[in-house]
Amino acid sequence: MRIERTSTPATGLLPSPRLALLRSPVAILFLGLSLGLAGCSGGGGNGSGAFYVESCSIGCSTGETGNQIACQIVDTYQNQEISLLFSDPIDLFSVNSSTFQVVNVANGTSPPGQFFGDPTNLHRLIFRPALSFDQNGNPIFGLEANTSYAIRIPGQVQDNFGPFIQSTTGQVNQARMECTIRTSLGIIDPVPGNPDVVTTVDVVTGYDSNGNANQFDYDVVVTSTPVIDDVWRQTRITFFFDDVMNVATLLDPSSKKAPYITIEVDDDGDLATLDRYDVAGDFSFGVDFDRLETFLYFDALLPLPSAGPNAPISSRRVVIIIPSTVQDLVSNSVAAGGGQRSFIPEPSTLQESLLPPGGEDFTVAWPAAGSNEDGNRGGAFWGGGKLIPGIGGGSGRLGDLFVPAGLSLTLNTDSQTFPLTTGDGFLLNQVADVLGNPDPSGFPGTQGNFPDSITVTDGVFEFSSLIVEPGGSVRFEGVNPARVYVRGPVDIRAGSVLDLTGAVPADHDSEIADPFTMLSTPINAASGGDGGFGGSRSDMASNAAMVALTTCENDPVAPVSPHREGYKGMGVGREGKKGAGLGGDKYPIRLPSTDTATTGAQEVGFNVITLFDPFTLDTECRSMMVGGSGSGGSYATAGGIGVALSLFPNSDFPGVTNNAADTAGGDPAEVGLEAAAEDNQGYNMRLLRWSKGHLRGGSGGGGGGGHPFGAWADGHNGSNGNACVGPLSNFHAWMDHSGARGGSGGGAFQLTSGKRITVNGVIDASGSRGGEPRNPAVADPCDVDYGKFAAPGGGGSGGAVKLQSIVVDLAATPGTIDVSGGAGGTAKFWANSLGGDGGTGLVRIEDLAGLSRAMAAPSILPFNPSDSSLSWVSVDDGSNALDGPGWVMANQRPDAITASSSCWMKPPGSILSLYFVEDEDDDNTGIPTDMGWNMDLLFKTGSGTQLIPFRGGGFFLGISWENEFGKSLGTQGGTVDAAPIVVRFQGALATQTEDYCNLDLNDTSTSIVPGSVTPWVDHPALLNGFLPPPNLMRYVIIFDSTRVAGDAPRELLDQVAGIDNFWVRVLPD
Repeated sequence: MRIERTSTPATGLLPSPRLALLRSPVAILFLGLSLGLAGCSGGGGNGSGAFYVESCSIGCSTGETGNQIACQIVDTYQNQEISLLFSDPIDLFSVNSSTFQVVNVANGTSPPGQFFGDPTNLHRLIFRPALSFDQNGNPIFGLEANTSYAIRIPGQVQDNFGPFIQSTTGQVNQARMECTIRTSLGIIDPVPGNPDVVTTVDVVTGYDSNGNANQFDYDVVVTSTPVIDDVWRQTRITFFFDDVMNVATLLDPSSKKAPYITIEVDDDGDLATLDRYDVAGDFSFGVDFDRLETFLYFDALLPLPSAGPNAPISSRRVVIIIPSTVQDLVSNSVAAGGGQRSFIPEPSTLQESLLPPGGEDFTVAWPAAGSNEDGNRGGAFWGGGKLIPGIGGGSGRLGDLFVPAGLSLTLNTDSQTFPLTTGDGFLLNQVADVLGNPDPSGFPGTQGNFPDSITVTDGVFEFSSLIVEPGGSVRFEGVNPARVYVRGPVDIRAGSVLDLTGAVPADHDSEIADPFTMLSTPINAASGGDGGFGGSRSDMASNAAMVALTTCENDPVAPVSPHREGYKGMGVGREGKKGAGLGGDKYPIRLPSTDTATTGAQEVGFNVITLFDPFTLDTECRSMMVGGSGSGGSYATAGGIGVALSLFPNSDFPGVTNNAADTAGGDPAEVGLEAAAEDNQGYNMRLLRWSKGHLRGGSGGGGGGGHPFGAWADGHNGSNGNACVGPLSNFHAWMDHSGARGGSGGGAFQLTSGKRITVNGVIDASGSRGGEPRNPAVADPCDVDYGKFAAPGGGGSGGAVKLQSIVVDLAATPGTIDVSGGAGGTAKFWANSLGGDGGTGLVRIEDLAGLSRAMAAPSILPFNPSDSSLSWVSVDDGSNALDGPGWVMANQRPDAITASSSCWMKPPGSILSLYFVEDEDDDNTGIPTDMGWNMDLLFKTGSGTQLIPFRGGGFFLGISWENEFGKSLGTQGGTVDAAPIVVRFQGALATQTEDYCNLDLNDTSTSIVPGSVTPWVDHPALLNGFLPPPNLMRYVIIFDSTRVAGDAPRELLDQVAGIDNFWVRVLPD
């Protein structure tokens, strides 16, 4: 809020005679009239008693004789005023658009404008065309360019009836004035030459007893020398231009931002170094058309920063840059190119304080009032006077994942870079909120070399929170299984989807010669097995070894090594043939090499049918043989059998079956799962532990086999005595077909939350359906679409889903989790063949809140009510020791990592920025309270606990705990020596107070300034190097309980009973 002025403004320095001249009202008037007073004469009193026009600015004749007045000047400017000099003082109340008419000749409209009198000469009347500005600041002139306007002033001699302009004594205008002007000369400069600009601010001259500014010098001119200091931090910055400016070069009125003028803070006051950041605020403007002046105002959203912690040696400055692109109406640039000017704000009156205020004792836990814990982003146990490790949830190193309604996000488990961008489907690039270790080679340009991006290549996604809104979806695809760790709660809301469904194969064109070499594989769900390719067509080059083929042959092809059998799918976890669906047989086994005379021996059969000639119903010899259908992939249950069923089960000639043999379904014994048991006893693979390689996606279905359905022999002539095979029956057309692909297995997915998992949406890891033939297309010249006869593929099996948290809450809706196998493909219209259905996947749930399999199974598809889906669902809630311990801390990271975050925080009051105090003593042996930040560890001594400082104090023979065990965050497969306790700090700049425990950094409605969120650093003093400087801070404390050979920070962590007395020293501004 601005303080109202209570004293006389200080006299501003006017740096040019041009500005001083314009302070005179009389000078203003004459400058204004100089726009076009050619032909005007001065006027005294009129002795004759008549009232008439003596002269005007467009060269008119006198009306003294009563004759109609004409004008000499036609071409004029678009913004030129029209001035009339009358013989006597004018009654301004008689002047209006009827007595002084200005009319567009083309359309009869009157342009906007203003009538006013000259205060220095009461005989003079002026019409000023309107000048306004559009929403972008561009000038809008009342007179249109290159347009003719009629100027008409009625006179009593020519116009018997009024109304008329009158004198102050009641006389009416005698002679009509009638002229036409044309605005052909463009725009005239209201004040010729380059406009000058003066910038003013308010300076503090006194403070009250509470340190609040209460005395000021107002409108002090900002000069380069001397530099103005003690500028009030809530000052309005005013720009005074001695001309009517092109407002579009000053600001965009709709956004209140300036396109060219910049106002920045130079943090060290050295104007030679480019260490500046913008001051957030709004611009506004005003134009005084009488004085021909323009005012531009800047109001900062927050008080300006103070002179800084290093004042007066290197005081912070506010720098104003006015470039030459700031121009007046006729594009004259501001005088001297505008240039740069700066001033020094008043010093801060605030003292050093702690964050959080008074320090953190971890007594009040979220969600209680007064807690500093960000419970939405933490899983360690905060409360009771200490912070201790939780059970799991990971480090949260990738920040929040919030998927809004309508967004379909895809995350690749083999290579996915964070932060996410518009290329991932977001409306805006997401804020970098990644956490890691210093990496000078990877991030040489960041403060402290801390990362501002992370690329995930192992399928491990560690978020601080996860919310998927209704209508939002996240798909996980790639070779690696998807493992999602969330520090805080997970909320999969109703109508949202976590998608790990098997990729659906495209409908197959059976004219494709060799699917294995000619088709690409769609990217499947994470770790899901691909479906097997269909079999190829036969090795039949055009007319090769085949007699009497006509033009209706099926584009014969010659695969180098034909593989007419369908291929088996990928096994569970994309490994070998583990449970994969099998490919359908080729059929027939052998094919003719020359003609139908040997067909019987070669097992090709024909039927006498009209099926292929629906128009004339001619009977033809056509093969109705169909290849084998692919079978379904297996996992927890077997895959379904693939069945070949021709519309005509047996051939007429030579009387063999038209159906390939059934294809056996995928075998779950190959997967190696233990037998299902009520008490989970003996379970190993069913626990879906990634560390043992058991978190695996489903298997793929088998592909369909090749076959010659529709091959045409021309030996049948309608006589029942003629066979379709033999010396008189040649091949009219050879048709053979490649098979459709098998369906893909569902993906593998682990979701671990440090607090709670709530699933009201869907986690879908079902397998995809088997491949099918494409729909009919336009018939070829032989009235047969040869590409629609593919044998179908088998369905992929369901995948694997593992959920871990303290509380796992599933909606009662069937299909909340789906590990169903995909349906086998169909032959659609041309046969009754069916691919085998995929088998069911696996579900494993671990919590500590009493969830049982009987409670969970109805929410999971498929559902077997007889045994609560025992064969594919296992649940361990820790309530029954025979079933297992429930969710317990693991020994390997990231499962062994837990963390808690504070809310964003700042000292009380209106704080623009924070200066974080550097360590004032050695961080190994120094006084702990002289550190820039510190906390106490409750160290176990054997007889109890004692408080030891984390930093300073020399507890380990002259080395602090922090330096003894390091600051490095461990990651899966990392090479650094992982610290048991890691602390990181992050800063941001906010423009207003809000709920700092519920800030979404990507929500544009919050007050977080774009670009102000810093990387996570390992000492808060590093935040001093970021611009703009933050006024908010938060911290995260990460516990690593890993315990494996050669990597066992948990052995150190076991010596700590908790953390207490956390604080950070700051100088608020």
